[in-house]
Formats: sequence, C-alpha cells, structure tokens
Amino acid sequence: MTGVEITSISGVIVVGLGLVATWIKNGRGQSREMGGLKEQVDNIDKKLEDVKTSLDGIRESVDSQRLYCARVSSSHEERIKTLEKGG
Repeated sequence: MTGVEITSISGVIVVGLGLVATWIKNGRGQSREMGGLKEQVDNIDKKLEDVKTSLDGIRESVDSQRLYCARVSSSHEERIKTLEKGG
C-alpha cells in the first residue's frame, strides 16, 4: 500500500468514528429532550385533573360568573322599569 492509500483509509476511519460519536451524542440529547417533554405532558395532565384548574372547574367558574351577571343585569332592569313607571 502506498502512503496515499493509507492516508485515505485513515481519513475514512476518522470520519466514520466522528459520525458514530455524533450519532451517540445526538441520541443522548434527544433522550433528554424527550424526557423533558414527557415531564411537561405529565404536568399538564396533573393540572387537567386538578379540580380548580380542570376544564370542569373553569366551566363552573364561568357558570357562576354568568349567574352573577344575570342577577346584576336583571336587578338593574327592574330598577330602570320601576323608575320609568314612577316618573
């Protein structure tokens, strides 16, 4: 083998080792990212199961606000009607 062939083969081996090392590094990085995403999804699931922050809790809050607004607006309507009749 000539020096050029040995250099070429050595270069291919170095590049191959570099690719393998990069694949391993990227795989570990993706594993960490996926672990972080899984943790975030688990936290979202916990929040959705919580009574106060769940969709049912939000719906109850909106319904109570709607009832309050209905009471306030109906009392204002009655006051206005009473004033109009009296005036």
